Amino acid sequence: MSDVKRELLEEAISLVSGPRDKDYGDATICHIRISDLWNAWLMNRMPGPLTAYDASMMMGLVKFARCLETPSHENHVDIAGYAAVSEKIFDDLIKTGNLRSPVFPTGHPETTEEHENGGEKTSSTQAP
Repeated sequence: MSDVKRELLEEAISLVSGPRDKDYGDATICHIRISDLWNAWLMNRMPGPLTAYDASMMMGLVKFARCLETPSHENHVDIAGYAAVSEKIFDDLIKTGNLRSPVFPTGHPETTEEHENGGEKTSSTQAP
């Protein structure tokens, strides 16, 4: 095995056997929590391919699952970061009028104007 591969594996072993094991708890339990949260997300959306919005929201759910074991400032910051990324993706979807997706199958009632007005309703409340 090359030195590069060995170094990578040794670093991974030290992390999953050390600080991350302590922070996240048992790997099986942590991943059961993640899969439970992801299944809840997936069962409550329309069928179809996953979207960028799904991915960003589901990554946030990973952080929520980790907080069940050990809440931390780092995870809270990461959750806020994924919320910001999700908002950016949502904003892009509104601007492009691409809200008819598995996440928003019939369009979203929020218009671009409403979104840009901080949620304040305008004369039109239906997506194009």
